[in-house]
Amino acid sequence: MLRVILVGYGELASSLMLGVLESKHELVGILRWEKTKSNKLLFFLKNIFWPDQLSSLIKANKISEIEAESINSEKFIKKALKLQPDVIIIGSWGEVIKKNTIILPKIACINCHPSLLPKHRGSNPYASTIIQGETKSGITFHLVNEKLDEGPILLQKEIVISNDDTGGSLRTKCSYTAKEAIKELLEGLENARFLPQKQNEKEASYFPQLTENDAKINWNSSAQSIYNQIRGLNPWMKCYTRYKDQFFMINSSKIIDLKKPVHKPGKILVKSSDDLLVSTADPKKAILLKNIEIYGFLGKLLSRFYIRFFVKTGNFLGK
Repeated sequence: MLRVILVGYGELASSLMLGVLESKHELVGILRWEKTKSNKLLFFLKNIFWPDQLSSLIKANKISEIEAESINSEKFIKKALKLQPDVIIIGSWGEVIKKNTIILPKIACINCHPSLLPKHRGSNPYASTIIQGETKSGITFHLVNEKLDEGPILLQKEIVISNDDTGGSLRTKCSYTAKEAIKELLEGLENARFLPQKQNEKEASYFPQLTENDAKINWNSSAQSIYNQIRGLNPWMKCYTRYKDQFFMINSSKIIDLKKPVHKPGKILVKSSDDLLVSTADPKKAILLKNIEIYGFLGKLLSRFYIRFFVKTGNFLGK
């Protein structure tokens, strides 16, 4: 039986925790990202009144929480040494892990990255894989080194990306896959079945943290690219485009085939309530922008009124 410390946050960490609990191995401690960065009083109140899945699992299973301001802190290292872990598993984290932490466990410090490394290194591979038009993704368990997502690979599982997937639904798929795969990982580590495989740097890609510019729609792009952008950023960011002195926030979209080609991208072809059909760089494909909201206070309430009385077909977005 392996002794496991889990480090992480969100849906991925919750799924990894469930996987460890369902295995024969022992979860001896957990360090949550929120606990290292949040105001202590606000964190306490959130746990009482608005607990997330991870905090609920910790309470239900009476898992020991590690109190530390960083995974690289002396406080974490001292606590980890007392817990004597065989493995440290990381599922979503916001720091580069340093050597003094990496060498703590008896067997290995392992990261679960939600992409098929070496592709899509970085903080949000859920979004980047969809935005880049990938048709498959997955999870990668790899040894941690002092570089971001570059350690040797132990285990990978592939996931199919459907054309309807969003960043959020892909995150759920990856998390479920990780929950099942960690059982295989721990069993393999216990029985020394894995031979770490060095990542192929020629195939590597890295995508930095998302910014506001990533959500701006470029109407000179293809319909598929715009569609991928909108669904890939969901639920973290809403894509936006300009119309005169207003900004429209887009909740979802759909590609529409046109009977007659339109050669001017960004042209409003049809409007209805809070939807707009807009031409793209593909003359025979338009994109239906659905559930549009005007940016700003009361924007959601005023959107239908504004589109009905102020938006005109034939005008252009993005100008």
